[in-house]
Amino acid sequence: MSFSFEMKNNILVARIHQKRATVEIAGDFKEQLLKKMDELGANVLVDLSVCEFVDSSFLGALVAGLKKATIHNGDLKIFGLQPPVSAMFELTRLYRIFDIFENEEEALNSFQL
Repeated sequence: MSFSFEMKNNILVARIHQKRATVEIAGDFKEQLLKKMDELGANVLVDLSVCEFVDSSFLGALVAGLKKATIHNGDLKIFGLQPPVSAMFELTRLYRIFDIFENEEEALNSFQL
C-alpha cells in the first residue's frame, strides 16, 4: 500500500510509503484520511520522510485534512520533508499554514503543548 495509518499518543499518524506522492494516490489518501479522522479524532501527523516529490493534488489532500481537523478543533502537522518537498511547500507558501517538523518525536510532542 502507498500509505498507512496508526495511532500514537492519541494522534492519527499517516505515513506515506512512496517516493512520489501524486494524483495516483491523492484521492485514496484523502478519502481514507478523512474517514479515519471521523473514526479516530482530529489530530493528525503526516510522515513525508520517504517522499521525494509531491504534486498539487496531494497537497490538496493535505489541505482538505487540515480543514477538517481545524473544523473539529484539531490540527494536521507534517514532518520529515526532503529538500525537494520542502521546496514545494515554500513555492506554494503552504509552510505558512502547516506546522512542519524535522522528526516524528518533535511533531508528536508539539501536540502536548
